[in-house]
Amino acid sequence: MADKCAVKWQDSYSVGVDIIDEQHKGLIEATNELYENCLRGGEAAEVHFMKAIQGAVAYIKTHFTTEEAVIERLKYPEFEEHKQEHKDFVAEVLKQVKAFDEKRQFTPLEFAQFLRNWILNHIAKSDKRYAAYFDTLRQAGALDESVFTVSV
Repeated sequence: MADKCAVKWQDSYSVGVDIIDEQHKGLIEATNELYENCLRGGEAAEVHFMKAIQGAVAYIKTHFTTEEAVIERLKYPEFEEHKQEHKDFVAEVLKQVKAFDEKRQFTPLEFAQFLRNWILNHIAKSDKRYAAYFDTLRQAGALDESVFTVSV
């Protein structure tokens, strides 16, 4: 993380579903905002940390709700496992925020790096698995693109 951006969107991150790709871009923006606040250092990082993390957590919840609705509708065989990954991530985020609130060992920069790494790893592995499943359905002519219309 050498510049002011923790991560930049790349087309290779796409899962082929516009709404999910747009939300992934939003997660990356939230991570970058958190990272930029961390670069301020000291009190500035702490002052802006809670605001940035609250925004990121709200966005993550919206994204997970959308993603889970889509993959459940398409009867994705690994739906429960994927949903559990989301739950585990949220639990870890809440644990980290609690550590921050309680002034325990916690650094906003390490949290920003954790968030970046989790998002990229999750997209690259777990989300790419359902993307492959969707592609298989598309190729078989068994995918109604209207399932990707989700209101949250």
